[in-house]
Amino acid sequence: MSKRISIWGAGCIAVAIAISTGCSNAADQGSSDGGRTDQPSASPAAAAATIAAPATAVPTPSATAVPAVKSVSLIPEVREYTGSGSGYELDGVNVQADYSADKTLPLGVFLPETMIRFEQDGRTAWGTADKHNYITLIMLSSEKDVTGGKLEPGTDRELLKFKEYEGSRVEGDRRVEAFIFTAHKDSYRAEIHIQDEQRDALLPLFTSMLSSIEYMEKQPPIKPGVFFKVPDVGSSPGNKQALQETLDCIAAWAAGDKEKFAATMYSPLLNDNLQYLLDHKNVYRFHKLTVVGIPVEGAKRAAFYVEFTQMTSEGYITERNNEISLLPNKQGEWKIASID
Repeated sequence: MSKRISIWGAGCIAVAIAISTGCSNAADQGSSDGGRTDQPSASPAAAAATIAAPATAVPTPSATAVPAVKSVSLIPEVREYTGSGSGYELDGVNVQADYSADKTLPLGVFLPETMIRFEQDGRTAWGTADKHNYITLIMLSSEKDVTGGKLEPGTDRELLKFKEYEGSRVEGDRRVEAFIFTAHKDSYRAEIHIQDEQRDALLPLFTSMLSSIEYMEKQPPIKPGVFFKVPDVGSSPGNKQALQETLDCIAAWAAGDKEKFAATMYSPLLNDNLQYLLDHKNVYRFHKLTVVGIPVEGAKRAAFYVEFTQMTSEGYITERNNEISLLPNKQGEWKIASID
């Protein structure tokens, strides 16, 4: 019986890992009764002939045979995080996963929505909601003596194939499986802490999470708010009202103020569609506003370009820009009609 897990997502190479369980080889079964068999004994002459004869054929490996020890790379390359999402296919069901950064190290994993991030023994951990099964990362160059005890040679046939696999140790009611890998010239140790009864269900997922580790340099937090010089739109009352509506929208956007943001919208439906901009996981610093036109030449709409810095809750920073378009409502007031 095998459990199959694959990774999917924008910008990610698909990875599929199958863990076989409940298997045993013929040699193990043949020795289960003390080495006795039910086959009749060969005559001394036949036995001598058998010993002297050279082998004429090599058995063909099974199609499901486990790869040779240290023949597969679990973490072939730690790529730079690009802001993309990812996910896992668990027994035919797609599970969304978001990038979840280590609180101190410049690394992160794609964490399934069914799991949580928490602190364990002073380190960031990712795992089950009961915190009994999880992954941790350690930067080896900063820790001469890695805590946890001496590793023993691993015995799991699926883990032995990985080049990064270092071995295992017992830790309370869990077994810890350790892997050594390199990211941006620094050495790290990944540890899977897993209970025996959860091994078949969770080990394929945990190894998939390790195979998709990505690098993100830690950045200082940005100061949110509006930090630009207000552009000149002339003395026209209509121009001034369009500008003020845009400024009110941007200020509410920066503050995450849903009520003030909604007051600038052309319609309730548009307000609903733009609520993602007020996601409190993101911080915004607006630093430039440019007039496109009031109205835009050859059109009935007014427009501004706004440039800003966005920082996610995971610390990922991007420079962005949007065009804010406005249309006059029934009262003749300019209202936000789109933010693209």
